[in-house]
Amino acid sequence: MNGRLAEAEILYGRILEAAPEQADARHLLGVLCGQTERVEQAAALIGAAMALRPDAADYPANLANILDAVGQPERAAAAHRRALSLAPDAAESWYRFGNALPHGGTHLREAAVAALERAVRLVPGDHRAAGRAALLLQIMARPHRDAGRRVEAAALLERSVGLLPEDAGIRFDRAAALYALGDRSGAMREFRHTLALAPGHAEALSNLGLLLDETGRTTDGATACRRALAVQPGHVEGWVNLSAACETLGRYGAAAEAARRALTVQPGHAGAFSNLAGALGLMGRVEESLPLLQRAVRLDPDDRDARSRYLCALLYRSGQDGAGLLEESRRWAERFAVAAPLPPPANDPDPNRRLRIGLVSGDFRNHAFSFYMEPLFRAFDRSAVELFFYSTATAPDAKTERFRALADRWCDAAALTEEELAARVRRDGVDVLVDLASHTAGNRLGIFTRRPAPVQVTTAVNIVTTGIDRFDACITDALLAPPGEEAHYAEPLLRLPRFSWAYQGPPEAPEVGPLPALRNGFITFGSFNNLSKITEETAALWAGVLRAVPNSRLLLKYKAMRDPASRAHLTALFACHGVSSDRLELRRPPAGIRANLADYNDVDIGLDPTPYNGHTTTCEALWMGVPVIVPAGRPQDLGIARVGSAIMVSAGLSDLIAPDAAYAARAAALAADREALAVLRAELRSRVAASPLGDVPALARAYEAAFRTLWRRWCATAD
Repeated sequence: MNGRLAEAEILYGRILEAAPEQADARHLLGVLCGQTERVEQAAALIGAAMALRPDAADYPANLANILDAVGQPERAAAAHRRALSLAPDAAESWYRFGNALPHGGTHLREAAVAALERAVRLVPGDHRAAGRAALLLQIMARPHRDAGRRVEAAALLERSVGLLPEDAGIRFDRAAALYALGDRSGAMREFRHTLALAPGHAEALSNLGLLLDETGRTTDGATACRRALAVQPGHVEGWVNLSAACETLGRYGAAAEAARRALTVQPGHAGAFSNLAGALGLMGRVEESLPLLQRAVRLDPDDRDARSRYLCALLYRSGQDGAGLLEESRRWAERFAVAAPLPPPANDPDPNRRLRIGLVSGDFRNHAFSFYMEPLFRAFDRSAVELFFYSTATAPDAKTERFRALADRWCDAAALTEEELAARVRRDGVDVLVDLASHTAGNRLGIFTRRPAPVQVTTAVNIVTTGIDRFDACITDALLAPPGEEAHYAEPLLRLPRFSWAYQGPPEAPEVGPLPALRNGFITFGSFNNLSKITEETAALWAGVLRAVPNSRLLLKYKAMRDPASRAHLTALFACHGVSSDRLELRRPPAGIRANLADYNDVDIGLDPTPYNGHTTTCEALWMGVPVIVPAGRPQDLGIARVGSAIMVSAGLSDLIAPDAAYAARAAALAADREALAVLRAELRSRVAASPLGDVPALARAYEAAFRTLWRRWCATAD
């Protein structure tokens, strides 16, 4: 007890020489070995003492503490269980047992909560057990998942903070738990309170950084993460959260480096692998990113967001087939889409009444998808449908407010679990619930497994099957999903009689400028797609165009151009195909919709990537007078490789579709006749507006008819 361990060890040894059966001496010598990091010797000595005195609860309890300290949770748990079987009312043992267990999976966290709750009952004032139990309850009731224990956890949190309001550790636990609940404002408050009590609390700084990033204050978030790492350079979550913030800022090289730093600290960190994969993918290094995402999924098979991210990444892989994508989607659904459906709804089965349409998306914000959605929703006949918006966006913006103004009912759903959101949809009496996200960020696919609405549909806009068999339809069209594609979807296909996409240029769009080649003396090709789409296959295709058109240039614009590593990768990629850097212009996007669209006035001809075609960017280019040469695609391609040709067919511009072998020749022919190109440029906006592609009201009528068809089917079965 006085720290004279060497002398104590000699004395214990002499005692055991004289009395080998002296259990206490053997136990205490084992404890001493544990204090001096001789773990296996400690375990052997205490194990022998336990054999001599099998009724001594403190022996296995001390062994458990030693094993906890060296990170051997399975062995520690076994020792804890033995101690508790001998002394079931030892609150400290229950606390230590519960505190040790969460290193394992979900079943161990469940056992940990039960142990901590037992400690709370035995010692009602034990703030440590209360706070730890609350935190574990919140972890198990992650956002968008099971909400069954949220009330219980909140009560424990309040109790814990009330006992020690100035304890930084308790404040931090409460902040982390509120974040797990989805209460971002409460978590922000508690993280700041933690830092007021302990300014150098690295975990609080790191978590605050993540929260700031998620709520749109990414620069501040990155600063908070760097402060955490200045305090504790080996803080793995600080590196992971810094990586996420750098990715949001478009600094993909820095994001990849931060993720790598995290992996040097903890080589098996699933989140670090996922972030590294995301950064590399956004730089255009998709083939490198996919094995990393697979590793992340193997390390944390319960992380369904990582699995969804992997699914979406597969869309960028050349040669990916629909059967493989469906198989991967079904694996996701088998693991995560398992919630039981709610009782049958009580909606009025009148086939002709006004329908309540629920729309679930994380993209009711300044996002490329919003430029498609907003005009479409404005065009819906409000005498036929009511629109209920369920927004899962964590960083709402001015565009969010525009969507809010379109809604008959609006719900900020970011903080709701899927159980709570499903209950909200049921209370709202929604007739047709529409998934607009599939596996993209912000999705809430779990609510559809609960069937809160009589009719449930997803759309083919994101062109990836959900893998879930509880949808009544995937609304698509014959261009994106020609006959035979049914085999690649888990959902029944309901094809609209027209292309399931329409485009109306935003009111901020500038006028179409004159053909840039007339002032430059050379042709400028361009693409404003994200770099994930600029695959090896795409670079080879576009390099062929540049070789076919002497002195031409290629203008590429995306936020990744702010990042030196992304620019270097892109330059090297084209150099491999014989295109020197002086023929590339890598432009950073300006601020504002008008300025971004005005950049098309520097492009003569657009180029579409493969296999993942442009969507909004292609429509924007046409609206700004820029014809886009699109790959024809092949019968075995996924729907994302048919989008470009579908847009051109819908716009009446089928002559801009070219198979790979004729792609460069088609671009060269268009570039060769600058007079005709100038005429086409001047006509394109009006041609698009007058075509089916520009007929947003007709698309709205087609969707309304599809909803009505599905509703009447349900009414027929509900009678």
